[in-house]
Amino acid sequence: MKQEIIATYIRLTLEKNETPASVYLFCKEMAMEEKEFYNYFSSLSAVEDGIFLNWFEQVKAKVEASEVYNAYSVREKILAFFFAWFEELRSQRSYVNHLYHKHKQTIPSPKQLSFLNGMRKDFTSWAQQLLNEGMSAKEIEDRKFLSNKYGDAIWLDLLFVTDFWLNDKSPGFEKTDEAIERSLNLAFDLMGKSPLDSMLEFGKFLFQNK
Repeated sequence: MKQEIIATYIRLTLEKNETPASVYLFCKEMAMEEKEFYNYFSSLSAVEDGIFLNWFEQVKAKVEASEVYNAYSVREKILAFFFAWFEELRSQRSYVNHLYHKHKQTIPSPKQLSFLNGMRKDFTSWAQQLLNEGMSAKEIEDRKFLSNKYGDAIWLDLLFVTDFWLNDKSPGFEKTDEAIERSLNLAFDLMGKSPLDSMLEFGKFLFQNK
């Protein structure tokens, strides 16, 4: 029933170009009792706030169920999620576009979009867990005061690619695919060991042995 509520909410929003007026009218449209609605959501705004989180949970489960997922590096796991995520969003592009433009009329920064708050917490936690695994495997450099913010960096990259995708006019959104690869590869290159790390380690060595 939760998925039916979400699907109906999206359909009604797109058909009328506005969110449903009340829980009562929404339930009447679905031919369900209002008390049943509250078994899943506390309000209509809670439905909107939960849509992206619901998609995230579904895409994450789908990606992790892949036979080759466990053999992937951390970089490949996050890349796989990004590609699957935007494949899912493609089927909901009209709604995502509606939602972004509706909220960005009053809130210019994607970081402040309230309907992303629920997903953000779970996404950054998931990404940080993967990145911690990458640090243990030496795929990513463990940097004091920065390492625990790596998950936030991947979240910001997801917001960047989403905005890019909404403005992408290339056939099949092929430019978005390129943006995913280039932006994530850059992020992992920055999180990986760099010449600066070697310089700092060498400086530390010289200081300790002078």
